[in-house]
Amino acid sequence: MNFRQFSYFVAIAEHRSFLKASQALHISQPSVSAQIKLLEEEINVQLFERRFDGAILTPEGRDFLVHAHTVLDAVNAARSGMRVHQSAEVGRVAVGIPGSLTPLLTVPLIETVQRELPNVQLRVVSGLSGHISRWLLEGVIDFGLVYGNSTMAGLDVEKLLEENLFLAAKDEAAVDGLVNAKGEIPAHKLTGLPLVLPGREHGLRTVIEEALSKVGVGLHVTAELDAPEQLKEMVRRTGCYTILSLAAVQNDPANGALITSRIVKPTIDRVVLIAHTSGRPLSRAARRVEDTLKALLTEELAKGWWKTASGS
Repeated sequence: MNFRQFSYFVAIAEHRSFLKASQALHISQPSVSAQIKLLEEEINVQLFERRFDGAILTPEGRDFLVHAHTVLDAVNAARSGMRVHQSAEVGRVAVGIPGSLTPLLTVPLIETVQRELPNVQLRVVSGLSGHISRWLLEGVIDFGLVYGNSTMAGLDVEKLLEENLFLAAKDEAAVDGLVNAKGEIPAHKLTGLPLVLPGREHGLRTVIEEALSKVGVGLHVTAELDAPEQLKEMVRRTGCYTILSLAAVQNDPANGALITSRIVKPTIDRVVLIAHTSGRPLSRAARRVEDTLKALLTEELAKGWWKTASGS
């Protein structure tokens, strides 16, 4: 078992493909495959399930990925510690950001890190909150933003803000008779509206259904789409409705603004957390990137994207 095998293994896990991993590593695919075969033979487990469309980790592979990241992090930390003539903030940092926050945060984060932390190699991955939690537990990313409660198994979390959710409609006519004088919509008026929402495995869907079930409001879901951009496009094209945060709805002027109405009686609130894996301390570089991301969120709060949100 050697450093090269660990590196190849992690690359395949990240790219979910032997071919893409070999291209990223600038190594021939047969060489990569041969090293993984030797590794599997040495530890006597199958790490990947080979499919026609790529390679996915087996359960044993997911467990091994945590150890592989620990080994690589330790080696990289040792290397970084010896670079006394370089900045202390050195190395690779991987961050997970939910799709609804990606338009607001990704580019500013990358720009700031490139300017202030030039020796940090930043990778930003976008996905559902549940995916980000899993990537944290698997060691794929260093830290990430997730939606959820103040306690999550296997993760250390810090509350950053709480945001209200809004009904998004195509135009003013679509909410005529639904909203009050303040432009808000009482929750009971959601009954019967044709909604497009994320699937039930999505944290946003869980938050919505749990809040409305407490007041006896059922939902008429006509389609399920996980990506915020797809949800908004369905609203524009079909005249149905969706429920999203204000930031996710309004930070998209190029594609046509949607009408947003805050849901009240009750409000539907979602907590934004920053999380990293319990028992796995962040590197100095990762801590600096985490601080940078928190500062960017504070700036966005000041701009009013979360007009009804409260910070931690």
